[in-house]
Amino acid sequence: MNVLILDFYVDEPACFGVPPYLSPYVRYTAGALRKGGLSEKEIFYLTVDQWREKNFELEADFEFVFVIAGSTVPGKYLGGKIGTVAEIYKLLDYLKLHNKNCTTLIGGPIRYASREIKIEMEKRNGILIRGDIESYAETVPSLGSKSARNRLEGSDLNTKRTYEDVDDYSVRGAFISNVHPNYPYLILEIETYRGCTRDIFCSFCTEAFYGKPVFRQVKGIVAEFAELYGNGNLFYRLGRQADLMTYLPYMEDFKNSFPRPNPGNLLSLYTGIRKAAPGLKLLHLDNINPGLIATFPDEAEEIAKIITDHNTEGDTAAMGIESVDTNVIQKNDLKCSPEEAMTAIRIINKYGQTRVNGIPKLLPGLNFIGGLSGEDENTFRKNFEFLQAVMEEGLLLRRINIRQVVKYEKTKLARLKEKSRNRNSVENKFVYYRDKIRKEIDEPMLKKTFPAGSILRNVIIEKESDGYYMGRQLGSYPITLKISGFMGKLTLLKKPIDVIVSGHSGRSLNALPYPIPVNLLTDLGFREIPGIGKNSASMAKIKGPFKNEEDMKTKIPEIHHTIGSFCRELVFY
Repeated sequence: MNVLILDFYVDEPACFGVPPYLSPYVRYTAGALRKGGLSEKEIFYLTVDQWREKNFELEADFEFVFVIAGSTVPGKYLGGKIGTVAEIYKLLDYLKLHNKNCTTLIGGPIRYASREIKIEMEKRNGILIRGDIESYAETVPSLGSKSARNRLEGSDLNTKRTYEDVDDYSVRGAFISNVHPNYPYLILEIETYRGCTRDIFCSFCTEAFYGKPVFRQVKGIVAEFAELYGNGNLFYRLGRQADLMTYLPYMEDFKNSFPRPNPGNLLSLYTGIRKAAPGLKLLHLDNINPGLIATFPDEAEEIAKIITDHNTEGDTAAMGIESVDTNVIQKNDLKCSPEEAMTAIRIINKYGQTRVNGIPKLLPGLNFIGGLSGEDENTFRKNFEFLQAVMEEGLLLRRINIRQVVKYEKTKLARLKEKSRNRNSVENKFVYYRDKIRKEIDEPMLKKTFPAGSILRNVIIEKESDGYYMGRQLGSYPITLKISGFMGKLTLLKKPIDVIVSGHSGRSLNALPYPIPVNLLTDLGFREIPGIGKNSASMAKIKGPFKNEEDMKTKIPEIHHTIGSFCRELVFY
């Protein structure tokens, strides 16, 4: 039997799967197929980008195709283009014409697609799984395509897996990472729990659709790390949860809608991970709730220290503030007041500002949203003034995400039929203050967070243009890097490189390869180095190439001193 997992990528509040990330859904599905009796050789994997490169065709006939898809938050992506509903229709039409005996199961966050989309998929012989696609991946292959289709069409398709299942699937399915086009430079998104631990949900969020939170145990997560690490994976993010600080909390002890966190469980998790994967190169996280931190500051401080002691540098604690307008906070059941948000930022900064290679270990990444209920023309000015106060206090932020809300069926926001006579004016204010934040907050914050001379490890080159390369670190919410001014050749999406920050441009960084390849620098490359102007750059180029550092010191002593004070490691090949 030949079975295909076609990865359309996913993006939801507590899970990411666009390259260089691989979502858990893919690995669980592969593991469930293995548990269902298939061998690794019978399970094929393809990304939607690879499928596009094949002109939307498949090279073999498959009895089953499992499509992992769905985006419930808007995003912009460099590593890949997320699959669309229209492309799912294209796939179904292709299979109906060229492989009519194939059964296609579609799952992931797309489970929340509208009834109209579900019906349209059914017309094209697709089966939309409203439950967990991995539960069906375990059971249907043994039936054969025709029998499986008959059984599926007669069921409610809402079956959900347990975390005992996940612990099994995640180990059995670890092998699928090795056939991803980005392997081994691939970030594995690791699940700790799903559902939201608050007892009141934000008006717009889809994570509440998963119901009451259910938690994985430390033993299962550590076993998953051990298997993935044994398969050569070195890059990980604890990303599949609404708030890492409420992993295995005291669910019987609530305050301000939050359960009391349990630092001991976080310590057990992190120490177990480090023991299972001692040589890992990346350990980051996603999602920390600012309201939880302000409600339980003592426990939150203890957890913040645990995280910064065990993670790798450059990590981002994504915190959904959404708005500091008290009217918007109240109408949308948001997580925290402006004062509580500031408390959370201070606590993360207290431990996270510790630098490794010039990069802070863990900084807040703030999320703001436009389009919520209760906004007026003053809402976005308040957000800007809040960020001004953060800067004036000397606190650091890793990034500020500003986006328009997407309303999904069955959320509170979708039910609110609020009308505003001044909506156009409010939207104009959103754009005005978004751009003002980019210029007056983002740029100076970037210079403070990534000063010239900072070293960024594991940078993947994603784009080559005339005279420069664009790349990003393997990590959580990576910043864009522009690498120019040298005659070397960098490989796209292959082995990562290290770079040294040389300057700042808008919301991105200028950088040079690290150690600096002196003899490969152009005039512009020398000018990238702080303190070297046009004349000095020309002199350095004329006097080169240099045999070694001593030769360079002899020929251009002052320039050598400037370069040496910026970067201690030089190479002369």
